[in-house]
Amino acid sequence: QALKKAMDLLLDPNDAVHANIRAALATALQGLLRSGEYTTKDGKPSTFTPMRSDITELTDERMVFMMHPCKNMHHLSGKTCPLVIGGGGEFVDAVWEMNNLMRVDPVHASERKTTPLFRNPVTGEALRYEDVNSWVKRLMSAVGEPPEEFSTHSIRIGGATALFAAGAT
Repeated sequence: QALKKAMDLLLDPNDAVHANIRAALATALQGLLRSGEYTTKDGKPSTFTPMRSDITELTDERMVFMMHPCKNMHHLSGKTCPLVIGGGGEFVDAVWEMNNLMRVDPVHASERKTTPLFRNPVTGEALRYEDVNSWVKRLMSAVGEPPEEFSTHSIRIGGATALFAAGAT
């Protein structure tokens, strides 16, 4: 709830930079992503970085994108794990955010393989960990939370906590 409130306060969904951050945070929350699974250290994509071409389905109901296996499965190579996220979240809706991202920051089909899924559209670079971490702190501060207690990992923890509160084991 706090994340949604903060995003609505500070991140304009019609701004391409903001739309990338909103989609990244919403996807990380609902997909329980580690920061290394959707950000980079230096803005340069690696084999782990999700690209626009990794989206295999995006409708109003759900999105699917292929990602590299979790950190414990180094013996597998390539993006072989589908991440499926349903739409219609009560507070945060990653599917809506991703559809919005594709609307305000479109990429030609010929550029999808070389375009990071979440990026700075001004530079074309993948979202950097330090920038997303800074946004998380800024967002939480905007809703009265102590920013020093939050980081990108808080998004993963928040997603797991929301699932548990909804009855998941």
